[in-house]
Parts: sequence; structure tokens; C-alpha cells
Amino acid sequence: MEDSGQQGVTLPHTEGERTAVTQRSKLGGVREKLQSELRGRYTSLCDGTPAGQEVRSHSLTHSYVELLITEGNVQWHNDRHAATRPVRPPSDMPTANEEVTIKLDDIFKPPLSPDRPQVKTVLTKGPTGSGKTASVQKFVLNWAEDRANQDVDFLFVFPFSELNWLIGRSFSLSGLISHFHSSMTSESENPGLDLSRSKVVFILDGLDQFNLPLDFESISVESDINKEMPLPILLANHIWCHLLLPSAYVWVITRPAAASFIPIDFLPQQQCLTEIRGFDDTQKREFFRKRFGDQSLVHKAIALVMKAIALESSRNLCVLCQTPWCCEMLAAILENTEAGECVEIDTLTQLYTHFLLVRIGLKNDRNGEHSESIREVVRKLGKLAFLQQERGSLIFSESDVKECGIDVSKSSTFHRLCRPLFTGCEMYLEEMYRFAYTGIQDYLAALHVFLTYTNKRRNLLLQPTTLFDRLKGTFRRATLLDLHRCSVDRVLRNTHGTYDLFLCFLLGLSTTPNQTLLDLACLGKGLKVTGSKVITEITAEYIKQAIKSEPYPQTTLALFRSLRELGDASLGREVRHYLNSESRWGFLLEPDQCWELADMLWAGREMEREVFREMERLSWMRRMSMWGFWRMQTVLGDRHWQVY
Repeated sequence: MEDSGQQGVTLPHTEGERTAVTQRSKLGGVREKLQSELRGRYTSLCDGTPAGQEVRSHSLTHSYVELLITEGNVQWHNDRHAATRPVRPPSDMPTANEEVTIKLDDIFKPPLSPDRPQVKTVLTKGPTGSGKTASVQKFVLNWAEDRANQDVDFLFVFPFSELNWLIGRSFSLSGLISHFHSSMTSESENPGLDLSRSKVVFILDGLDQFNLPLDFESISVESDINKEMPLPILLANHIWCHLLLPSAYVWVITRPAAASFIPIDFLPQQQCLTEIRGFDDTQKREFFRKRFGDQSLVHKAIALVMKAIALESSRNLCVLCQTPWCCEMLAAILENTEAGECVEIDTLTQLYTHFLLVRIGLKNDRNGEHSESIREVVRKLGKLAFLQQERGSLIFSESDVKECGIDVSKSSTFHRLCRPLFTGCEMYLEEMYRFAYTGIQDYLAALHVFLTYTNKRRNLLLQPTTLFDRLKGTFRRATLLDLHRCSVDRVLRNTHGTYDLFLCFLLGLSTTPNQTLLDLACLGKGLKVTGSKVITEITAEYIKQAIKSEPYPQTTLALFRSLRELGDASLGREVRHYLNSESRWGFLLEPDQCWELADMLWAGREMEREVFREMERLSWMRRMSMWGFWRMQTVLGDRHWQVY
């Protein structure tokens, strides 16, 4: 009698059938090894545990909060190549039903409309700290744990921050896969494994961190995945353009400022543009419930945090906490706050300053046994961060750390703020590290520049081009105004957003609240900047003049954020003036930019309890598409403003 377990099984008879069975068997074995590797890499995330406590690793499966991901439009993804586009008539205003929300695991799913092609390339953008990388990790983990997308045979992750270390070398696609995934062998060593017959997903995280432009000018039709070529050509030629693996799916993640790295003309037709928008109030509450294990602490934290967010004096904090990383920092700060203690946080710099003091153990132990050694390591880490900022790199080697005078084996402070990269992997000749938390490198770099100025009156941002400039810098003491102007000029010159956060932190550290915090922690012992209020006003005026002449909206947004860090009372009014003016260059604001400007208007209390007049409405529409105006109107409507 035939075994019931064998019913319905047809044995392969032909050579082609036997080859297919062998391919499936080999594919299954390699796939399981890859899934095991990815599970080990992405199972957990470290939080902002205070120093002196064991660093907690949260299970990503249980701690992840679903983010709001919306579908965009190719017409507005790239403000550097945009021209003035036709404005839709008021009767054609977008409605809530027109904005498509996408679940994380469905990002490559076939569209509902039969008229739309299958999505093969997804470009996702979101601001710093919005949860882009965590979303990537959750997507990968869901596949590796057989929770989603099981029709995908292979999934490969190429972080751009690590691709920077391969610049100058030539790679084939198979070689690049083997380089980043030790569980995979090259196809030349595995001739039975045919990727061209498999469903493969490539994830490229952090396009804004790549130091070279992608070479779209050298595109050529290639079909050999073992052919080596320079990295920028390989990425453009074989991955975005699907010339090597036509069946491949590609997901690119970036900050908005770097979206222009991909010229709009080179995006495949089968593409989708998406935005990660962070948390709404409901998701903030869900995050804090998952963040704390003790239920009594959960209720206490939610009460404290949501009360702080709702305060009229903390509107900026409400806006900041739309990003998951700001919620994480706020949770770590409140967790380390004594009963009855009031924490004043109204800017991003204040949030990072409090978080840093919690993380290194100086918040409640400023005169402890090891406090001075901790401060010394933080100063040295600031020097390291600034060097990395100048190099445009997020990854550094152990020798880089030693050059800054830090002994990795003896410094616990180093390991509280930095983490090793691919521990135990032989990808690099020496141990590689990166700062463990989003934005900490920018903050420490700004702290180093600011402390160097206050202690030595030196401006590290000066870039002398002539002998006279160098002599001038040697014999003339720098002023705080010089430092501020140099930092603003850095942002204006670097339009890909490299110095955007750095500028916010440097200006924020110049304000009295942050100086007081640093002084209390003795990081800036005896810190005193004379005339800072007058200099702040002059700096704010310098930024406002730069806004008037700046053509690119993304850079303009960075300048507005820096005004917020300075505590400029006219921020809302300046945003309103900007929207009422007509762009001389024809660049239209994108919907995500309109969203952020609306938040600034609300936080700045501009137009409180007023209405948008028809004349102003038409004026604003010269600055943005109807999609952008609709997005801004959505924000204002949510805040109970009247919009006519």
C-alpha cells in the first residue's frame, strides 16, 4: 500500500525536471543560511539605557511600532530637478482617500489598480530619526523569521555607510553579495545557484551617507553578475536600472536632501516613491507601552510624557516627538528622572544634551569617582566625531579611535556611545565602529567645535585658502559670530544635508539653557559666552537673509530648523513670509516639506485662531503643488485651525 505521505508526489523524469529539483534544493539550503545570518544581525535593538545599567536589547518583533508610510508621486520627489509645474484647480484638490498608505511588509506588493505596473523599485525618504533603518530591520527580520514575503528567495542588505569603505575598488554583483553576507558564496563557486531565476530583493539603506555620486552616465547593458566594475557604476548600472537581474526588487532609503542623488530621468518606470512620517499621538502612546516592561512605569511614563507634550510651552517637543528616536531619548530621560523633578525640553539640542548626560552617567553623578575621566573621553569622542563629520563617514576603525587618545579596551564610556560593526566578521582588517545612536555623531562634533571655541577661541570651521587667511586665523581670535556664520555657510555649500543637524546643534549649544546644562555636568566647566544674546540676534538675521536668497527648499528647511534651535521668536512669522513670497527659481515645495513648515507655523503660534484668507491661500499655492497645499491643510485641520 502506498504511503499516504507520498500521495500526490511526482518524481522527476526528464533532465530538466531533475535540474529544477536540484536548483530548488540548493536554493532552500542557501536561503536558510542567509535567513539565519540575518536573524542574528537584526533580532534586537539597543535602547538608551542609562550608564551603570546593563544595556537592554529589545526584541524588534515585540518592540517595533508600525510607522505611517505613505505613497508619493514621481513628479515631486526631486526638488533639484524640478521646474514650475501646472497647479491643479481648486475643484481638483486631493482628498484623504487619494493618499495611499502602505504597510511595511506590503511595500513590494502588486498595486490594487490593474492599470498600474508591478512595483520593482521603491525609493523611501524620511527625516533623521523617523525610523527608516528600524523599518528596514523589521522588514528583513519578518522575512528571515518566515513571517512575511515568503515568495522572496533571497534578501540582501547593502548599507551605504559601509559601501563608503569600498570606494576605489571594483566589484561584481555576486562579489558584493558575498562581501556583505558571509553565508552566501559567489555564483562562480556555486554554479547550481541561479539568481536570475530567483526572486531577489536588494535593500540599500542610507543613500544620503554615500560619498560618491552614482554613475548613471556609464550605464551599459550587462548580463554577467560576475563582471567587476567600479562601485558607483555597479550600483547605478546593475541595481537601479535592473540591467543585470531584471527580476530583482530594489528598496532605497534616504533622507529627503539626498533624493536628488538619483536623477528623475533615470528612475525606472516601475517605481514607487514613499515617505516615512513617524508617529502620531496614538503611536507615541503605543511606543511607550512597548518601551517599558513594568506596567506601573508604563502608566507613569505615558502620563508624564503626554502631559509634557501637551503643554502649551512645549509645542516644539510635540513636533520633535513625531520621530521615534526622539521618543526613545525622551523615554530614557524620564526613566532617569527623580520623582517630582521637572525636565525642561523645548529644542532638539536640549533633548540630545539631556540624553547624553543620562547615557554617560553624568546626570545624577556629576562629582563621582570616575566623572572626570568620563568627561575626558566625551571630549575625545567629540574630536573623533568632528573628524568623521569632515570626512563624510559614519564608520571608523580602531586605529581612528586610538589616534584620538581613547583606549577601546578600557573605556566603558566609549562602548556606551559607540558599537562595533559586524562583530566577528572578517570583512575588515581591523575592528570597525560607529556611533550607536542617531544624530550623536553630529551632536558630539558640534560640542567639540563649540568647546574648542570657548576654551581656546579657535574656529575649527575656518577653511583658509591663502597664506594670508592662515596667518589671519593664527593671530586673530575667533568670535562666536564667526563660528555661527561659518556653520551656516557649511549648510549653504553642502546641499545634501551633511551639516544640517550639525548646524542645529552648534547654534543650540550657544544658547543659555544648553550652556547651563553643560556647565552643571562640568563638560563645559566655567562655560561663559559673553554677549551671546546679541550674537544670537545677529546670527538669526544672517540666517533670515540666507533664506531669502536660498533656491533649494530642503536647504531652506534646514535654516528654519536652526532658527528654532536659537529660540527665535519670529520663526512662525518668517515661515509665513516665506510662503507668501514667490520663488524666483521655480522650485515647488514637496508635500513632506509643506508638512514640516505647517508644524513650524503651529509651534510658533503664528495665525493662532485665525483663518487662511483666499488671497493668502492663492499666494501659498505659488510655492507648492496642490498635493503640498493639501498636506499642509491636513496638518492645520488636525490642529483645529480654520482653513477656508
